[in-house]
Amino acid sequence: MCAPAQDDSLRSMTAPTRSQLLAEAEYLIRRSGYSAFSYAHLTDKIGITKASIHYHFPTKQRLAEEVVEVAMARFTEALTGIEAAHSEAPARLQAYGQLFLDGFEEQLRPLCCALSAELAALPESIHARTRAYFELHLAWLTRTVAQGCAAGQLSWPDGAGALAILILSSLEGGSLVARAIQSRALALAGFEQILARAAPSAGSDG
Repeated sequence: MCAPAQDDSLRSMTAPTRSQLLAEAEYLIRRSGYSAFSYAHLTDKIGITKASIHYHFPTKQRLAEEVVEVAMARFTEALTGIEAAHSEAPARLQAYGQLFLDGFEEQLRPLCCALSAELAALPESIHARTRAYFELHLAWLTRTVAQGCAAGQLSWPDGAGALAILILSSLEGGSLVARAIQSRALALAGFEQILARAAPSAGSDG
């Protein structure tokens, strides 16, 4: 006995449409927050039915989980590109800092920042992915700073892990302040001061 035919509109979400859906969901999370967006926003923007979205992502939670997974994969690729383009740790950190300017003109917060702002309201699965995303940042920063210190390119008395936390905290916080005040320069102001203090010559002067 043949199974009932599925509605073609449900089965036929193409890879580009799926990517568009994930990109738009990320945009909404970064701009308004996880709690503030719904599938109605996505249907209005992309022009597909709610039923079609639910077929591929039964819940908003599952959609958001994949948004974070895709963002983490993209971020990992960006870090690989930074390492390929720059051989020294200070230049790698400068390029990393530039990532936090993405979406500034559109008032988009970094995804980690947007999710952590409403952490208490997030499902546990997204809470866990947000934590993993921050840990990915910190692992790369710690490794990069440690390599820079070993090569004599950086110096920090409290160690690589402490400087990594300070860099990430400065960039995440700077992103919020800069967007609130609408000053692009403020996004990296604290970060630039930290890098200046981490230069070996600055450490010897202190």
